[in-house]
Amino acid sequence: LLPALAEQYDFKGRSLMTKKAIFVIILAAFLIGVYADGSAKDIPMKDIEKQLIKNTDIEKMEKCSNRDLMHFFNLDYEQYDSHIYYKGKEALSVEEILIIKANHKDDLNAVKDAVEKRIDSQISTFEGYGPQQVALLKNSIVITKGKYLFYATGKNADTIKEVFTDAV
Repeated sequence: LLPALAEQYDFKGRSLMTKKAIFVIILAAFLIGVYADGSAKDIPMKDIEKQLIKNTDIEKMEKCSNRDLMHFFNLDYEQYDSHIYYKGKEALSVEEILIIKANHKDDLNAVKDAVEKRIDSQISTFEGYGPQQVALLKNSIVITKGKYLFYATGKNADTIKEVFTDAV
């Protein structure tokens, strides 16, 4: 990419210092674009939830309690700034949405591990008799953005992810 940009411009007659300066500016712009993607605005979880309710069918799911977060993910809600957790209402549903806002970005590693264990556990449960559920679980979305972790399993996981990433 950078050599192609350099070829696009006529550097004949330019000093070596000017060429280096232009190269550094292009490189800096590229790096800013790459690393800025992982940041997130500091948005209250209530605002994210409002966006999800407005733009998705999340209300068809059951809003889960702090106790459910501990039961299904073995995560203590008091260790995090805030969270949203929704689960499918049907007994055989694997649809889930979890968004956790950590106090510190480093806290998300433990959350990600817990989510991956949950996905693996669900796959083990449904393997052999729930091929549709297993397919959904294998296509689960788990991303981090700033101090947020987003997890979704379900037919509309991509749409829900878009709403989340637009919000933060």
